[in-house]
Amino acid sequence: MSVIKIISRDIYKVIDIQTRILDYMTKYFLGKGFKWLLPVMLSPITDPLWPDPAEEGVKPLEVEVYGKKMRLTHSMILHKQLAIAMGLKKIFVLSPNIRIETRERDDGKHAYEFTQFDFEVEGAKMKDIISLVEELMHGLFRKAEEWTGRDFPKARHFKVYEYKDILDEFGSDEKASQVMEEPFWVINIPREFYDREEDGVWRNYDLILPYGYGEVLSGGEREWEYQKIIEKIRASGLSEESFKPYLEIARAGKLKPSAGAGIGVERLVRFIVSAHHVSEVQLFPRIPGIPAMI
Repeated sequence: MSVIKIISRDIYKVIDIQTRILDYMTKYFLGKGFKWLLPVMLSPITDPLWPDPAEEGVKPLEVEVYGKKMRLTHSMILHKQLAIAMGLKKIFVLSPNIRIETRERDDGKHAYEFTQFDFEVEGAKMKDIISLVEELMHGLFRKAEEWTGRDFPKARHFKVYEYKDILDEFGSDEKASQVMEEPFWVINIPREFYDREEDGVWRNYDLILPYGYGEVLSGGEREWEYQKIIEKIRASGLSEESFKPYLEIARAGKLKPSAGAGIGVERLVRFIVSAHHVSEVQLFPRIPGIPAMI
């Protein structure tokens, strides 16, 4: 897409809907007593991601700041845990994320620069976050019907599937998304060290949109005990040095039990406006494998 085509698009309606969505979500969380944080863009620590992008030859972006290597934020999961450790019991943040991926990820859903509506709750369990999100989505879909004149999923509660069962029946949650007509939850997903695992069961969850729109939310209960965290980091082959400040806080017993999630803003907007490709809802498209024009 040329720079002239980018600035010549009729994108006003998309941005109007995006504004309405963000207005609805921020008011919803503020009404629930959440505190609104500002994002972290550079840090010595960030989410290592799963699956590991390094397997596709992708390396995390680093810059040097005052002689120290800093990484561009993949997500604020670790920082959300630290905010909870500081005594902020319920938080959300509109967090810009940078995840450089290969061109093969240009599937209409992925962008290498995007925003997550990230939130975390001290002491929350999986069921608490699922309930919170289902209430949010039901109300948002009713508003979306008013804004667009189209129908949206009506269910107040979404079906829950074990990750293994989804793989066995469909091969992937993306393929399951193509045949479903309502959003659905996928739980118990083997994932990163910060997601809580208890007796071999992962206390985490993804929300998958129907009609092939795919994952829109990822979250979980968090590990907070140092020994469990360090054992999982070592078992994953990750560098302990890469998480040194986080591990120091965990070792001191400062982390607290919490749970939360991140909602992909562009993916949610794409679903609401029924866009074919995520580039249609980005003012300045950031598509894997394609250099940015602006």
